[in-house]
Amino acid sequence: MNSGRICYRMVIRTRDEFIKLVSAIDNMAEERSIAPSVVFKITLALDELISNIFNYAFNETQTPEVDVVVCIDRGVFYAKIIDEGMPFDISKIQEPELNTPIEDRQKPIGGMGVHLVRKLMDSFTYYRSAGKNYALICARINSETH
Repeated sequence: MNSGRICYRMVIRTRDEFIKLVSAIDNMAEERSIAPSVVFKITLALDELISNIFNYAFNETQTPEVDVVVCIDRGVFYAKIIDEGMPFDISKIQEPELNTPIEDRQKPIGGMGVHLVRKLMDSFTYYRSAGKNYALICARINSETH
């Protein structure tokens, strides 16, 4: 198994282009014999984050662009997602009331996707700098293989 760093970068301008990113992630994972469970987690988290960007970060007059870098290095599969959409501070999203029936919940509906990403990833960070949103996600790669 090759142990050096491997990265892939892509600018996504339409929702349909996400499949190209998934294909690149699959190829990287295959090259490094990474377990499908790890690939599934990182792909699902990226899908949720990128979908949220396309759904909420841009108004109808803006052309969305999402810059994504995915890397495998030192036992970690990580991704950086950058966009110039509206600010969205993930840290302010409250945990959903999962053990309460929907009709009895006190908190606003929403936040399930952010909750999912938080649970799937070993780390999840957001910051805004120079008019851009940055989301960083990491998943440790266990010694399990295919």
